[in-house]
Amino acid sequence: MSEKMVRMSFTVPPSVRRDLDYLSGRLRITKSALLTELITTPLSDLRSLLELVPDNPTQADLVRARGHSNELIVQRLQSLRRIEGDLFDDRQD
Repeated sequence: MSEKMVRMSFTVPPSVRRDLDYLSGRLRITKSALLTELITTPLSDLRSLLELVPDNPTQADLVRARGHSNELIVQRLQSLRRIEGDLFDDRQD
């Protein structure tokens, strides 16, 4: 069962609105669906990283968080590289 969607309201620059209108029109999906698809993983990743850092971090806490963020970036790149024929596919035909 999927989560119930909630309505939000926020302000963005006109250029962001134009880009959303264009992309959602070209992809034939709603702006809500487009935004959800674009931000779900990065937002979750950022939250996970910030939850590792205490409110008043020491230098050691920041170094540890940096290590976790590097691991996360490597995981995301490896995931992208597994997609055959994409922009990161450096295999020769």
